[in-house]
Amino acid sequence: MIPNSRRTIFTICSNNYLPMARVLLQSAGQQHPEADIYLCLADALLEEPDFYAGDFEVVTAEALGIPDFREFAFRYGIMEFNTAVKPFMFRYLMAQGYNQMVYLDPDIEVMAPLVHVFALLDDGASLVLTPHLTRPAERDAFPDDVGIMRAGVFNLGFLAVSACPEAERIMAWWGGRLQYQCVNEPERGLFVDQKFMDLVPGFAADARILREPGYNLAYWNLHQRNLQKHGNGWTVDGEPLRFFHFSGIDPADLRQLSKYTTAFGPGAISPALAALMQRYARQVLANGHGRVPAASYVYGRFASGTLIPDAVRRMFRDGHRCWSGGDPFETYEAYLQLPSPHSPLCGKGYVTRMMAGLHAREAWLQQTFDLRSTQGVAAYIDWFCLHARTQLGDARLVEPVQLRAARVSVALPPVRMPVPASLGEAQLTVVGYLQVASGVGEAGRQTLRAAMHAGFRAQGLAIRPPSLPEAVDVEQAPWITEAQAAQVQIFNVNADQLPTVIRDLADRLPRNSWRSVVPFWELEHFPDDWMPAFDLVDEVWAPTRYVQKMLVNRLNKPVLYMPPQLSFVPPPPAPRAQWGVPEQAFVFFFAFDFLSYVERKNPQALLRAFRDAFPSQGAAEVCLVIKTLNGHQAGAHSQALLETLQRDPGVVLVDQLLSRAQSLQLMACCDAVVSLHRSEGLGLLVAEAMQLGLPVVATDYSATTELVSPSTGWPVACKLCPVPEGAYPYHEGQVWAEPDVEHAAWQMRQVYLHRAEAARRASHARARLEAEFGADATAQRLRRRLAALLAGGERLGDAA
Repeated sequence: MIPNSRRTIFTICSNNYLPMARVLLQSAGQQHPEADIYLCLADALLEEPDFYAGDFEVVTAEALGIPDFREFAFRYGIMEFNTAVKPFMFRYLMAQGYNQMVYLDPDIEVMAPLVHVFALLDDGASLVLTPHLTRPAERDAFPDDVGIMRAGVFNLGFLAVSACPEAERIMAWWGGRLQYQCVNEPERGLFVDQKFMDLVPGFAADARILREPGYNLAYWNLHQRNLQKHGNGWTVDGEPLRFFHFSGIDPADLRQLSKYTTAFGPGAISPALAALMQRYARQVLANGHGRVPAASYVYGRFASGTLIPDAVRRMFRDGHRCWSGGDPFETYEAYLQLPSPHSPLCGKGYVTRMMAGLHAREAWLQQTFDLRSTQGVAAYIDWFCLHARTQLGDARLVEPVQLRAARVSVALPPVRMPVPASLGEAQLTVVGYLQVASGVGEAGRQTLRAAMHAGFRAQGLAIRPPSLPEAVDVEQAPWITEAQAAQVQIFNVNADQLPTVIRDLADRLPRNSWRSVVPFWELEHFPDDWMPAFDLVDEVWAPTRYVQKMLVNRLNKPVLYMPPQLSFVPPPPAPRAQWGVPEQAFVFFFAFDFLSYVERKNPQALLRAFRDAFPSQGAAEVCLVIKTLNGHQAGAHSQALLETLQRDPGVVLVDQLLSRAQSLQLMACCDAVVSLHRSEGLGLLVAEAMQLGLPVVATDYSATTELVSPSTGWPVACKLCPVPEGAYPYHEGQVWAEPDVEHAAWQMRQVYLHRAEAARRASHARARLEAEFGADATAQRLRRRLAALLAGGERLGDAA
């Protein structure tokens, strides 16, 4: 060791990789106690107690002085970003006075001192590199010679650098390249940070290549080397194993060494390798592997919560070397929806900048759709509305195009006018399950309240099919009528029931009535069998954007966005003891009806997430309240779930029929609400929680995305999967969400641990709910649409 040299060993990772990084950092510190140990965090610091405790110092990527950092982070996905910050961390450490620096990937364990590395640095090496291969690899399994040529000669899971002019020059050049070109695009000769290093032996006279077999042993060279176990240690070709690179390992499933190769799978793992893998996996699992989900990555989504797909990052990277629009996480989502320059207009709208960027990247789209013609634009819009979500990964990026492409403009006045009501007569009638304990029933009640708040002479016509629960809400009894309906009728019934309801009420519905319907449906595609029902109405009033976008391109009549009033006056509080809820516990709440398809409500996922989030806390400290309905009518499968809930010591089960006021009182005495649904057409439970000021954790899919964002709650990542047969009506060809249970557990812990932040988001959610879905906002929408119908006053503005 050169006298007075300062050494450091560091790694780079995001929060989800910290369990692996701990193994590396601990092992590096044990083998080199003279070196300072650093973690460069390519993520945001978490406010988790003792999360970063250890004999290492944490430096965030944002603290490295990377020019235009927010744009830099926006350009890259998580793997690209973790590799792109590498030269900047080297330069940061140089500035701290270190003259010998070693980088190691977080999925490495150091087994013995890195004596050869530091000997080369002591001897004047500017950089030390290890090649993937030290002799030809002509074989069938990946990677062979050609595979390595594509990925890069040297593996950048390791790099040693000396603080010298030559290394500083290389770091500056490398950082300049990675500022914009740290991409996984082998067709362009680029593989993140790694391929650039192929040039270094030609650029740096003092760069050295370390070929010792004990360094950087991994799936790509293990077939060429002899790994043996000796006591508590391992050798490679008779020499000590210095460090093993566990690239692609799954610590929870050791049947295969790496997900990146078919080699070293079942039957091809030697006893020495199996022992090494088991040793490593035990350490990683003990450090909490899987505790932090990848979905928690702070640079993975727009500020709105919308996923940032790779295609969008490429558009930004290729099209905006300099971005003058502010923080792209805040602004680029709106920019993507702007019209693309020079794109012709058609009846369905226009090509957005995002659509143009996707079109420019895909040769087959260019060959199929000619964007110079209105016909080509119209055809491309149709394709985009139907299929782009699978390419972009988030429906929220497609939704504005879908709504703009409506078959009938929603900005026109009503096509047909009813006979105006005489003075003193009711102007409109709300038809629905107005006295029934159900979500659709509550939506109808809120529509009636909003109509009266808007100043209309409104009345309610209550219906109650025998399949729904008994009547429990009498609050609006004074406005319920048995008389003839008004000329304007708003049906708060689903499309499958609409023909029957209209037929049964035929003698109470005036001839030439003007009708709208507020339909609910939970899956993305509205059932074909129900579409004829809309022939019975003049307009469709979609309660959510989610419902609106599934109908706007299938109906030759207006489909307006007319959400129901979601605000309400909370009932007086009730004591927890009334429900058997532990007085001092932090309480999560969920509610569902056993007759409303348990598979969609998904309480099983909630149970798993709750157990994962709080494995050691007792019910007196944290518990889960689940309010159910119709458990006594549940089938055998649901009965088993009910029994599971009854036996779980962390669950307080309330399985009974409650009035709406009682249900709200029960919810209000809890601390947070969780809904890990697979799909929702409205998400009334979420809205009620927000109005009560409770923080909400909810699946980031379907209608609840219109309420829950990172600023108003805790969205849970999910992936889409086919709806199984028997799980829901009209399942064929449909998808719904499978929430990430690990992420749900993580989000629940965030709510539990960070009470001030939970209160802040809950307050924001309640304010937004009142502003967008409160009595005044809902009444204004009704007035704007119905003014022309009922009073002959001002014509329709923009109700969409």
